[in-house]
Amino acid sequence: MKKSSLLFAALLGFAFVPSAHAAREFRDLTNAQGVKIHAELLDLTPEGVLKVNVNLKPFEIPLSQLSPEDQEWIKTWDTKRKHGEEAAYYNREIFADDFSSNNFGPRWGHYKSGSVVKDGILVGITPEGSDHSAVDNIKFEGEQDLEVSVKFQFTSDKARSFNVWLDDKDYKESHAGHIAQVTVSPVQVVILDAKTGSFRKDIYTKRKTPEGLSAEENAYLATKTARFPIKLALNEWHTLVVRTRGDEIFAVINGKEAGKFKSEGVSHATKSLVSLTTNPVDVQYDDFSIKAGGQK
Repeated sequence: MKKSSLLFAALLGFAFVPSAHAAREFRDLTNAQGVKIHAELLDLTPEGVLKVNVNLKPFEIPLSQLSPEDQEWIKTWDTKRKHGEEAAYYNREIFADDFSSNNFGPRWGHYKSGSVVKDGILVGITPEGSDHSAVDNIKFEGEQDLEVSVKFQFTSDKARSFNVWLDDKDYKESHAGHIAQVTVSPVQVVILDAKTGSFRKDIYTKRKTPEGLSAEENAYLATKTARFPIKLALNEWHTLVVRTRGDEIFAVINGKEAGKFKSEGVSHATKSLVSLTTNPVDVQYDDFSIKAGGQK
């Protein structure tokens, strides 16, 4: 009999005693040979050893001896327990850059951008006279639920705002494939459902005409944007985390929820481009990352 089976066979000799404490967690574990035990979960070490109790007696089980399903479940349980529910859900890293290489890597794309990477930070710059804010972006395979995290600071009172755009360039029913946007200024957070709001193809086109939008259409657009007051100091680093989950989008600044918004366009299933848009200068960025939520 293999070592893993011997271990599980030994554990089966102990009867399970129900827990009197709701905070304790138990799971039926199965090894690669199909042998099952019911154990209290205690900890997962960095070396991949699961610590358990059976009938209040401690045992250690190498994670590799468990079934593939249990291995994945235990990893998620451990992440959730140590870092919270959100960390467990947004568990697939798509991209990360701390700008330590002092230049843009090959995955970065740009549109009308004068931004530079210097001294370990991304300096967002819209060129003087440009008709469009500087866009610096990352493209990837489409995902529904995303977590975008970035450190930022406004370095002068000329810094107006910056945007985090979530787009799908293959989607043709909104201008430029825009799906959702979070805008941060020193005094306000704005969350926009662009897909079904102001960038919806027919609405965007009509906005450009001499007659513009009707009162009813403008009232409709008002339901596609949410605004939240904040107060952010200049020349200090802050952290923005943008999360989408289903049809909701959340903006978290410095660990506190700054705003959330629910709208059907946010649930777009194949968001495939994340952009930082600088409006227009004196915004700096660091520690940029994109993660996907759920199982692929």
